[in-house]
Amino acid sequence: MHLKFPAVGLLFFWTALALADDIATSLYPYIYTNLNSWPCVRLLNATSAVGCHSPITGGGVLYRLQSQDDLKKFAAERISTLEKYSVVLSYDLLTAENIQTLEDTQCVVGLLVLLRSAMDTEQLGRVLSPDEDCPNCQYGLYANDSDRHIWNPQGQGLIEKSFRIPIMGLNPTTNASIQVYNSIIKAVSYNEARGYSQYPLMAMDFKVTMWAAVNSETCIRRGWCDAVGGMSVYATPSVDMQAEDGKPIIMVTAPMDSRSLFHDLTIGANTHVAGMVSVLAVADALSKVPSAALSKHVVYSLFAAESWGFAGSQRFVQDISSPFLCTNASRAFACPYANASCSNPCVHTLDFTRVNLDKIETIIEFGSVGDASGSGYWAHVDNIAQSGSLVNNFTQSSNGLIKPAYQDGVQRKLPPSSAMSFLAKKRDIRAIVLTDYQTNMGSLYNSDVDSANDMGKIVQSVCQLATVTARTVWFEAQGSNMDQITANCTLIASLMDCLVSNFSCSFMQSYFSVSGISSISHYASVFNFGNPQPQLIPRFVFSFLADITSASKQGSCQTVQDCGLGEYCIKQKCIRSFTAYHDAYGTGLQFDEAIGKLKVVDPTKSTWTESTWDAPTMRVFLMTSRKQQIVELVVGILWSLLSVACVLASKHYLQKAFKLE
Repeated sequence: MHLKFPAVGLLFFWTALALADDIATSLYPYIYTNLNSWPCVRLLNATSAVGCHSPITGGGVLYRLQSQDDLKKFAAERISTLEKYSVVLSYDLLTAENIQTLEDTQCVVGLLVLLRSAMDTEQLGRVLSPDEDCPNCQYGLYANDSDRHIWNPQGQGLIEKSFRIPIMGLNPTTNASIQVYNSIIKAVSYNEARGYSQYPLMAMDFKVTMWAAVNSETCIRRGWCDAVGGMSVYATPSVDMQAEDGKPIIMVTAPMDSRSLFHDLTIGANTHVAGMVSVLAVADALSKVPSAALSKHVVYSLFAAESWGFAGSQRFVQDISSPFLCTNASRAFACPYANASCSNPCVHTLDFTRVNLDKIETIIEFGSVGDASGSGYWAHVDNIAQSGSLVNNFTQSSNGLIKPAYQDGVQRKLPPSSAMSFLAKKRDIRAIVLTDYQTNMGSLYNSDVDSANDMGKIVQSVCQLATVTARTVWFEAQGSNMDQITANCTLIASLMDCLVSNFSCSFMQSYFSVSGISSISHYASVFNFGNPQPQLIPRFVFSFLADITSASKQGSCQTVQDCGLGEYCIKQKCIRSFTAYHDAYGTGLQFDEAIGKLKVVDPTKSTWTESTWDAPTMRVFLMTSRKQQIVELVVGILWSLLSVACVLASKHYLQKAFKLE
């Protein structure tokens, strides 16, 4: 008699393994509580990688730090400890020095950072800008100047650093985030009540796997990152504008998106949203007066990915300043646009060729304009002799609301701005950048808590600014005053509310179907070369500008297919408008359409990319002490060895008892 013990053993092993996996799956929800997470991610440029990365950290006891003293005490008492911790702290404690201190303890497996809605006034008052001391200056007009002004002296440079531990953000404003916040606070309170010593304690683990490494060139070659970017939008009521029509151009512009440490939570209410709303309000105010007879073209532009090396404005300037050559050569994959104006290079429209850089006479840009309650607004210029008359027009019509930034006798030139991209190509453009600061950006610049603390004041200030700007634009374009031009404050209030905290508002509903969305991210996102699609914000901006700058509205529609060639379906009406999207990603990058690959072509310009990443996870569970875990491990090993010994002894006994070979 011959029994196949190896085959029987193998069958037993696989059966036991499957049963164990089934048991683990069944027990998982009783052990772990999965929580939504909003991570700090990895980004790369021509020289390095910044942000956060950590694949699997293991669990750490949830520990709350509520002050700088708490943090110092925690670090001092836990050097070389065996226990691991997941630290919960407020955003004001998230400094480069504190993160380094916590990393150095080697006992912190991750950080959970509480943002605005979980912070008090005192904590918000301690927040410092996480951006560099001179944001984007290495890509700007004065990159090689030795004496360039430092616009953000309190900036920590946090968003330009790399961290070895995962960092998650939490702003309890939605049902999902409030549920996560309540779970965390309940778990932390449980641990605090037990003095962080009476096990079992509530613990948390993180998984934030970022695949890219080294720099943009390396990660692009490996296929592990995508270009940071999106879609800029430009529009003009001059629907028949041509490059050679001889008319000068006035541009009214602002950045469309923002930047912060936690991209999914980026708002930038004061930093960028208020500027974008100002452009839309100016366009709306001027749409109420006849513009056909204007002696100059007025072009409105909202540039995407400006926080990433002025990606949107630099690419727009590059494209309008270079002769466009359409080859329609073969491509690695088909041009994704239906009825594309050119298939190689693949472009949806050639309208940008109708904007003549040499005819751009004036640029009026809104920077950070949401916090002017104290000193009003400041007008910055590159060249006083060249742009001083434009500043005078603003100051004279604003009744003290707008003042020259150089009135103290110091010429700091322009703060980081889209206007720099144009001036780098054509320095004789009259350019003015309007901001709510004279010398230093605010402490909330590009921070994760810039989500509007006093909406009423912002609306009032922006409305006044938009009115003055609209009247000045009219004067510049027509040479006469029109005091009846007034910005719509109700519109501005609706725009600020919708774009900051209530994207499903009724105002948005009139442009496209959207529901169940409160605040949305104002991060640029990544550019998809295979199927470029605008995010929600550029989609709205396009629809809004196309509507108010349209030359005619004819017939009803449900989709653009119901309209004629060159028309858009906006608010169920077919309209004809000079409004277009424009690709926005770093000019240091180039997409080779023949092979379908992205590459770095100029490391001195913007080459920002975002790592591809697995879905991040964050789990809460009960954890025993490290000593008990060691005891459990030793007992488990001994039990396994005993089991093996029993199996071998049983096998030997059976072979003897049944006289098996």
